[in-house]
Amino acid sequence: MPFVSMMPGIITAGRASGPVKLQFMYPVGVSGDINTIVTNMIADFNSKHDAIEVEAVYAGSYENTEQKVITSLGVGDPPSMWLPINSSLQTFLGLDALEDLTDVAKSDDIYDDFIPGFLNTAVSDGRLYGLSFQPSTPVLYYNKDAFEAAGIAKAPEDWDELLEAAKALVVREGNEVKRWGLIIGGGWHDWMFEAFCRQNGLLPWEKDKVLFDRPEAIEALEHWKKMVDAGAMAPASTWQGSANDFMAGTTAMLYHSTGSLTNMRTSSPFKVGVAFMPKRKTWGAAQGGGPIMIAKKQSDAQKEAAWTFARWMTSTDVQAEWGKATGYLAVRKSSWETDSMKAYLEKVPEARTAFDQAEYSGAFMQVPAYSRARDLLKSALDRTMAGEIAPADALNGANAEINREIERVLRRRG
Repeated sequence: MPFVSMMPGIITAGRASGPVKLQFMYPVGVSGDINTIVTNMIADFNSKHDAIEVEAVYAGSYENTEQKVITSLGVGDPPSMWLPINSSLQTFLGLDALEDLTDVAKSDDIYDDFIPGFLNTAVSDGRLYGLSFQPSTPVLYYNKDAFEAAGIAKAPEDWDELLEAAKALVVREGNEVKRWGLIIGGGWHDWMFEAFCRQNGLLPWEKDKVLFDRPEAIEALEHWKKMVDAGAMAPASTWQGSANDFMAGTTAMLYHSTGSLTNMRTSSPFKVGVAFMPKRKTWGAAQGGGPIMIAKKQSDAQKEAAWTFARWMTSTDVQAEWGKATGYLAVRKSSWETDSMKAYLEKVPEARTAFDQAEYSGAFMQVPAYSRARDLLKSALDRTMAGEIAPADALNGANAEINREIERVLRRRG
């Protein structure tokens, strides 16, 4: 790899006359003031690296970030680095946009110290195209005070217990629902749905197709509809709105990202519990969040500086502090062994829930045309929850459309 210096993670000062300037484009995908945390991290990096100047470019959502990077690639002026959802890996590889980091990572401690399940979300055909920065899984947040008042001793562990708990936790005044038993965070409910498929023994995608028409997936959606029909689960929500509903006490249980943990825990006026997502046949989760990716089409000096930044952002102590500040999962084994992280876990044992659940997780829907695939799947889920279409019909139709789109993209790539 031509841009690598003799010391991994360190830019060679003689390479640049004046600081090497980089742009880092990133999203915020969870509740809380993540943007401020990231910009402060970048300011800290810049203060410690005279030869590099990183500009923070907040791009909005994951979807907005992806589209802005794709647009910039189209005009030949991409940011030096960006942070996408891990599902976009095949999209950026199809655009020949990513620097292959395999060799530089092997010359460093990346393969030894990174948690393999997190690192592997940026691997394709055995090659590494990013450094995992903010992996997450959905978790089940629950209102411990509401549980106690309803006489529920513990978080549900399977789908049947989930339904029964959700029904018991609903509060109504006449026909008006004052508190839902359960909300599945909207906007990313396709991510949650993949987790339900995995819990039912199905990985619902392969490299060149999706499998949402399989019986295990249909059963999962039927269970969602059962919870809605029982009046226990809200039929629709937004991503930020669902987090606000939980913190306001208008739902007793919520499926949301572990990246929202710190905000949920510190902003809720009640005791917050965090649990594995209930299982059907097995525990299962899909990993969200994403890696820091480095643009292929830039100078060697910029690539080397970008590697220095990516490695610093994913270093042991930085990752430990990032995880504590947000709830995202620190990517290094060594981060979990720091004194500060051990002390934090003693105080906030809930922070380890998603880390333990990650053992049963994998990358989220890494297929070509994944953005279109997500849109089609979300539409199928929404229409089912609204009672417009039966679960099997919704998923069979979406599956066929998604696979046609994947085939079209693959033909175009040759």
